[in-house]
Amino acid sequence: MFFAVAARGASPLKLTGLGHATLPVDGEWQFHTGDDLKWANPQFDDSGWQSIRVGQDWETQGHRDYTGFAWYRRELVNDAAVGQLADWHLGLYLPRVDSAAEVYWNGVKVGSYGRVPPDPLWYGFENVQPIVADLGAAHSGVLSIRVWKAPYVYYSYPAEGGILETPWVGDLEALRNLKLAREYRGQLGRGFSSGEQAISAVLGLLAFLVWLRNRRQLVPLWLSVALLFPAAESWIVTEASSMSFRLGYALIGPTVALNEMAIWFLLIALLGLGDHPRLVRWTKILAVSALVLDLVNTGSQFFNWTTWPDHLFLHMDVASTFPAVVISIWGLVLAGAALRKRLDAARWVLAVAALMSDLRQGFSDITGLGMRWTHWTVYQLLNLPLVRIGGVALNAANLINAALLLALVYAAWRYLAQQGERQSALTQELRSAQALQQVLVPESLPVIAGYTVRSAYRPAQEVGGDFFQLISLADESALLVIGDVSGKGLPAAMAVAMIVGVIHSVTEAKNDPAEVLEALNRRLHGRLRGGFATCLAMRLDGAGRCVIANAGHLPPFLNGSEVEILPSLPLGLADGLKYECSELEISPGDRLTLYTDGLLEARNPEGELFGFTRIAAIATRPAEEIAQAAQAFGQDDDITVLTVARVAG
Repeated sequence: MFFAVAARGASPLKLTGLGHATLPVDGEWQFHTGDDLKWANPQFDDSGWQSIRVGQDWETQGHRDYTGFAWYRRELVNDAAVGQLADWHLGLYLPRVDSAAEVYWNGVKVGSYGRVPPDPLWYGFENVQPIVADLGAAHSGVLSIRVWKAPYVYYSYPAEGGILETPWVGDLEALRNLKLAREYRGQLGRGFSSGEQAISAVLGLLAFLVWLRNRRQLVPLWLSVALLFPAAESWIVTEASSMSFRLGYALIGPTVALNEMAIWFLLIALLGLGDHPRLVRWTKILAVSALVLDLVNTGSQFFNWTTWPDHLFLHMDVASTFPAVVISIWGLVLAGAALRKRLDAARWVLAVAALMSDLRQGFSDITGLGMRWTHWTVYQLLNLPLVRIGGVALNAANLINAALLLALVYAAWRYLAQQGERQSALTQELRSAQALQQVLVPESLPVIAGYTVRSAYRPAQEVGGDFFQLISLADESALLVIGDVSGKGLPAAMAVAMIVGVIHSVTEAKNDPAEVLEALNRRLHGRLRGGFATCLAMRLDGAGRCVIANAGHLPPFLNGSEVEILPSLPLGLADGLKYECSELEISPGDRLTLYTDGLLEARNPEGELFGFTRIAAIATRPAEEIAQAAQAFGQDDDITVLTVARVAG
């Protein structure tokens, strides 16, 4: 059993029969602003000091806007019988102070809550660091607590400063158990948030691993950031109990900005907003702006702004944070734009969840961050419990964040599944195009009497836009056609299929190279979707006579020297184009080399082109060697080489 005689003014607090129990040191304490270490001396006369209550801030007790040092003093009188208990130590439990404190017992420093200047360390957000100080064997004395209040920031409450929760005295071990019980209750109260953080972090890591497998797919990356950074933000606010206020304040801004940025880009991808270029452009601008503003605030934490002129950091804080808070509601614009589209059920849920989350976050930031000066109490209402599950209270933020988490994960999963199906379909199309191209680009060429023809074809991608055909004609001559379609990949390959079909159709009725090109141009005009094709058509007869017509293609080489032929526009650019023929005699032993611009434009790591000089130097070699030389130099485009050698009759 124990009882206490309540002290009034400077009257001591009497502890009788305390034993293994604990007792709150509430009521009136002596209080004085300023700082002087002699105030820790138990002999100091504090009768002229103000009386103040602990367990509440000093601002509401007559010290509005006061920051800096202040002292609390209280005399404790212990029952002499307590001292007869074996190994009994008197302890002090100090639950919460704003911002840091030092505890003195009979003039001796026995503990610290954080660290006071000149090298301050204090805690903020929801982080509390209760301490238990050992006051030694049972005896009476004077308890002095030196409290320091940090300068105000944008994230400041209406009333701050001082000993915010009532201290307790009593048996040292009992007080340590009291501290452990408080920590347990705190962990229990944060059970839902902690579980949500853990799930979000695990899913975020999985999304990041998915992105590492295919870095061209950005949705998993944005999903990873959107899941990891809320977990980090929540951890900073509620779990990182040992994190200093300045470090937490430095991290929270960029963390929130990156999370919002990721959600914005996820909404653009998942809700089909990529077809709004202005919306996408402004999203990028605002995302970068918010991040820069928050990084400016972060950079200020590298300086000891507690020594700066009064309120200077506060002004910097507001100037950088408030615009970022206004920018943060951009998610409402994206969600609103999505709601005007025709969405399936999953996307509707995501849009509504994002809308609610952004409304809640924006409203909380605007009403909560500046609550000290606006005196709005709406922010506190948002944090009131709505439901309880297993003794754990859940507020609006818990429920909305959980809904957004589920909606994001489900929508991203559906999006990636659909992308996988599209990729599989595209892969099948590429395989079909490759099979088609293997038919269209001949691996073996027909025999032409008096000539040896060799070919080499090296597409830059799975399929290419180069083509060549060698067609035997009825008069024992042959038509050789080589060309290059603008563009790459599947569209170019489809154009090649059309061109090869037209070539075979035209040559059934025509064998003049110029007429063949004119017929090709008529068929291709308006069908290449703004593209074009260069082409060289050449007819060879057994006597060595060669007739050439050119449609914007590179001239061939004869025995290592470039052949002069009449130039003209490529196919498909204009209707009604006319082409002219040039004639050339090929003698026995001569070698004619035809090629596409992929050979000329091969580029090495230093950016140097393969060029005409190198082509001329190797033009008399077999087609395979020429193509291999350009490929080793540095292939950028499809490479096709044909060599025609006349043999002795």
